[in-house]
Amino acid sequence: MTDETAGPAARPTCPDCDAPVLTVTVVGPTDGFVAPCGCRIAPLALEAPLE
Repeated sequence: MTDETAGPAARPTCPDCDAPVLTVTVVGPTDGFVAPCGCRIAPLALEAPLE
């Protein structure tokens, strides 16, 4: 059984470099790192926009 939504298109992208995000490491209330690209971001930068 395959899940079509689990591919790269379903993942968020890094707000700095547009690479697919696999993990986010939060090191403080305003600091985090995105993997695998390594960009530094604010943890809330990847939240889904409110509709």
